[in-house]
Amino acid sequence: MEQRQLEFFVAVAEELNFTRAARRTHAVQSTVSSSIRALERDLGTPLFARSTTRVELTEAGRALLPEARRSLDSLDQARAAVDGLRAGITGSLRIGTLSGLTAVDMRRLVRDFRQRHPGVQLNMRVDAAGSDGLLAGLRARTLDVAFVGVQSTTIPGLHLDPIATFQPRLIVPADHPLAGRSRVTRAELADEPFIDLPVGFCNRARTDADFRDADLTRTVAVEVSDVTTIPSYVESGIGVALVPPLATEAAAGVVPIELDPPARPWTLAVARLSTPEPTRAVSALLALIDGVVVRHGCY
Repeated sequence: MEQRQLEFFVAVAEELNFTRAARRTHAVQSTVSSSIRALERDLGTPLFARSTTRVELTEAGRALLPEARRSLDSLDQARAAVDGLRAGITGSLRIGTLSGLTAVDMRRLVRDFRQRHPGVQLNMRVDAAGSDGLLAGLRARTLDVAFVGVQSTTIPGLHLDPIATFQPRLIVPADHPLAGRSRVTRAELADEPFIDLPVGFCNRARTDADFRDADLTRTVAVEVSDVTTIPSYVESGIGVALVPPLATEAAAGVVPIELDPPARPWTLAVARLSTPEPTRAVSALLALIDGVVVRHGCY
C-alpha cells in the first residue's frame, strides 16, 4: 500500500467523483482509476460501489477512510519534522473557531503566529454545527486544533485546555415585563419565545438540558449562528435569550437577569486530538494562546 494510492483513495472518497479526484491530485483519471483498482486487489475487497451516475463508499471503504487519513497525516508530520529542522516550521495548520468569539483575539493570534512562522499556511474555519461540528472535524482529522464550547473538558480521545468559563443568564428587551426583576425562574419563562443558537452549539445544549431537567419545554422561535448577534434580536422584541455576557449587549437595549437556580456554566477551550503528539505547528500555536486571551468576562 503506497502513499500515492492512499492519496488517490482519500480524494475519491471525499469527492465521490473520479474526475474531480484526478484534478485535485494533479493526475489523469486513468491513473487514479487503475491505482484504486490495484488497492482493491491488494485488500481483496471493493472500496467503492460504482455506477454510471454515482460513486459511493462501500463498508470496507468507510472503514479504510479514517485510517488512510491518519496514515497520510503521520507521513506529513514526519516530513514536516525533518523539514522543520532544516528550514523552520513549515506546512499547514487547520484551525476551527466559533463565530463572534471575542474572548480570544484571533486576529492578533494569527498575526503573531505568522510573524514567527511565515512558512506555515493557516486555514481558519467555522462550522455550521458549532462546537459539535468542530469536535467532529478534529476526530475526522480535517482540523488540527479548534476553539470550542464544552460542557466538560474531559472528552475521550481529545485533549482540551480550558480558556474561560461562562455563566449564561437571561437577557430581555428593556421594556419587557420582567426587565425590573433581579431573578427569574425557568417556569416563568416557559411561554416566552427564545432566540438561541442551532443544535450542536454548547450554549444551546446547556440551555436545552436546563429546561429538560426542570421538566419544562421552551420554544426556540429564532436560531442564529453567531451568538453575538442575539442581543440585537432580543432588543427588537422577537424573544428572550439565555447567553453568556456578550460585548455586544452594551450597544443593545437589553437587560440581564439572573436565573433561579443559576444556569449551567460552560467552558471555552482549545481542543486537539490526544494522540499523536501535536505537530510543531500546533505546539507553536498553543504556546501563543495565553497571550491573546482577552479577560473581559465576555464571550
